[in-house]
Amino acid sequence: MAGEHRGRLDLLAPGGALAARVAGRLRHHAASAADLPAVGDWVAVDGEGVVHAVLPRHGGIARAAPDGRSEPQVLAANVDVALILGSLNRDLNLRRIERMLTLAADARAEAVVVLSKADLVPDPAERVADVRLALGATVPVLALSVHAGTGLDALAAWLRPGATAVLLGSSGVGKTTLLNALTGGPERRTAPVREHDDRGRHATSARELVPLASGAVVIDTPGLRLPQLWEQAGGLETAFADVAALARRCRFADCRHAGEPGCAVTAAVADGRLEADRLSGLAKLEREQARIEGRRNARRRGRVMSKALRKRLQEKGRK
Repeated sequence: MAGEHRGRLDLLAPGGALAARVAGRLRHHAASAADLPAVGDWVAVDGEGVVHAVLPRHGGIARAAPDGRSEPQVLAANVDVALILGSLNRDLNLRRIERMLTLAADARAEAVVVLSKADLVPDPAERVADVRLALGATVPVLALSVHAGTGLDALAAWLRPGATAVLLGSSGVGKTTLLNALTGGPERRTAPVREHDDRGRHATSARELVPLASGAVVIDTPGLRLPQLWEQAGGLETAFADVAALARRCRFADCRHAGEPGCAVTAAVADGRLEADRLSGLAKLEREQARIEGRRNARRRGRVMSKALRKRLQEKGRK
């Protein structure tokens, strides 16, 4: 699936583009919106353009539904590579990048941090080294400038034939500008950042899958400032692998890194081997994970109680 617009699905088929819609039966039996087609999904469609099934997906980039429902929203399906963009201006936010690295790790997608607008800083290589170190030195980081035409060759190593990549980042980091450079046109609309704080304006309003000449496909997404986590199936431990490695040397297995004796993590903060902001960023995401898990468990209990009540009423009606 290449896109969705007001219920109409845009598909890429061997014969070309195809407009389709979801079968009523598929929509009715979906346990949640996450079971319906998402951009990047392979689907079974009949000759009349009706989608009857979603093929098993892997690498689904998902966040908690933004409207507060206790269910995931799939941003992109079958993702191999997550290109996480941050721009080298005043709006570069490492905590936001850590959050998106966790989303990618949950999907078991390879992650690459791409620092755009490298022409705005005098020494991009130094900034790359600083950002990589601040992120635990466990993820590739590269700088590029579409304006200056630098860094695109290095990025090509991840856009191999058959790979599905997704662009993740807040508004204004240059996702659409990068996609325009990768495709060579037609030009998609971009929007300038705000002058007073370098923050972006939304230019992309919907997710879209775009084939590249290399044989890869790229999924563009609207700006994500603080997407809430969903699964955390090892995502936090992967995104914070440096902290996890230190934690294994703590005296107590259940150490919360909050002043306990023999804590290797707080010792690393004290002697400068680990930034305090990185530890506090992890703690914030862990608290968010606990809240989401609590809502999910409450939803499960509600379903179990409703099922038991229905069964009891049915049994009572048969007496």
